Amino acid sequence: MPVSRNWLLASTVLLLAGCDSKPPVLTVGVLVAQSGPSGARGKDLLNGATLAAEEINHADFKVDGKPLTIQIKAADDHGDVDGAKAEAQAFVDAGVNAVIGPVNSNQAAAAIPIVATKGLPELLTATSASLTTLGKGNVLRLLANDDQQGRAVASFAAETLKATRIGIIIEKSDYGHGLDTAVLAGLDKLHLAPVISAEVAEKSPVTQETITSFRAAKVDTILFLDREPQLVGLLDQLEKTGWLDVTIVGTNVIRNKSLAQRPVAIKGLYATATAIDAKEFPEGKTFLASFQKRFGSDPVWGAQYAYDAVYALADAARQGRSLEPATLVQTLKRIEPVTRVNQQMRFAPSGEQIYPNIAVYRSVQSSWALQLMSANW
Repeated sequence: MPVSRNWLLASTVLLLAGCDSKPPVLTVGVLVAQSGPSGARGKDLLNGATLAAEEINHADFKVDGKPLTIQIKAADDHGDVDGAKAEAQAFVDAGVNAVIGPVNSNQAAAAIPIVATKGLPELLTATSASLTTLGKGNVLRLLANDDQQGRAVASFAAETLKATRIGIIIEKSDYGHGLDTAVLAGLDKLHLAPVISAEVAEKSPVTQETITSFRAAKVDTILFLDREPQLVGLLDQLEKTGWLDVTIVGTNVIRNKSLAQRPVAIKGLYATATAIDAKEFPEGKTFLASFQKRFGSDPVWGAQYAYDAVYALADAARQGRSLEPATLVQTLKRIEPVTRVNQQMRFAPSGEQIYPNIAVYRSVQSSWALQLMSANW
């Protein structure tokens, strides 16, 4: 019986299609500062993502029956808005499947509209509350936002520290104003209001006049919504003037090793944290051992969030059976992805975390000691 030429042609096309079918490669662009003030945090995130990719690439991880390969592409935005824009565009042009970063909210706000043009899932540790609204539903936050952190600051000060005379020092920026709005709302719910507040221009010190006015107002607790250099100057002035009967509660940006190693002369120094240390999670020790073995040191900040982000993307690819950006985003919002350290990571339709844990640490004997951790503030 003669064989149809059409059948032969169709068979040849199918055969060639099968030969051209390649194992899937999920390319993740890690857009973080690797130099400048945020360089250590950025490198931490890059190392976390790299470790996850290496583990997945050595495992029998498959998408639609084919082995998945994770490829990490790194870019340094130098902590600069223009740098973030340029590198985001470079990633979009290069055809990456997803983006992790930037680290800081200003750079993230600049990069998000560019990444959103392709609908790529963009996973962030930046905490400005508005960031998830700046894209096209493609922005996913890996931890709690500043609105939630502001409520935690207010709750901890009022309910745990029993503060009654609260003063607030606010960085004159979107970061400071956003946190201040959330703190004031949190205090209002607790029927409290600050007795005094002061704004500090970005990169400017807290003035002696501000400290004098706070002391005259008999402040017992300062809610510090500013950066590390300003806090160091404030602590120096408090010690110099002898005003030590006061407690300070800061946020993520002050919780680092250099401040922990500084002797604390005041009544207490606390920091809320949306980025919680890996050791506080049940599976954190395993991650830390792997990180130490791979990079020869412990993470300095937040590496496990980028590590979990890569695992979440891989699981979304597997469950959605696709590397297409829209499918990855939809799947991440539908499933509870299999992650390694934070095993309660789940994204709401808004892109925010459904279980946004926030911790409170205290500076004690050259380290930050966990005081409490909760998703309900």
